[in-house]
Amino acid sequence: MAAATRLTTSAPARHRALGIASLCLAAAHLLVLAALPHTLWWTLALLAMTFWCVKCSWCVLRGGSPMSLLAMSALMGASHVAMVIRMPWFAGHHGAHAVHDGHHAPIMLGIAAAEFLLMFGAAWLSRHTAGSVPRSADQPDSSEPASLPA
Repeated sequence: MAAATRLTTSAPARHRALGIASLCLAAAHLLVLAALPHTLWWTLALLAMTFWCVKCSWCVLRGGSPMSLLAMSALMGASHVAMVIRMPWFAGHHGAHAVHDGHHAPIMLGIAAAEFLLMFGAAWLSRHTAGSVPRSADQPDSSEPASLPA
């Protein structure tokens, strides 16, 4: 426990906040998995995505780059929306229960919204941590308009 505390306290607060929020969303996915029926294939897919989420969360929590978390949350948010509107390959994610009943679609859309908030948080963090990296002379400053080659 002391090692985990040491790792997370050395990371900036914004990394810790995003990492903790992402871990909470991973826990929410496990709750949904336990509470709602899923076929074996979708259970395994959901577990794989949750472990991917935990991996990215742990990286950010320790002060690492949020780019993997950004990609993961964008993909998962879009996947949840695709499941709700029953796009091809996502329509049968509950086997015989493919049509969402009244309480399931709002849950999935809520999780999609949380995924997209996480994605925007990762994008914001990526942008704000990029400013702390020294630029080389050939990289333009983002505050200056880009010049086109002649």
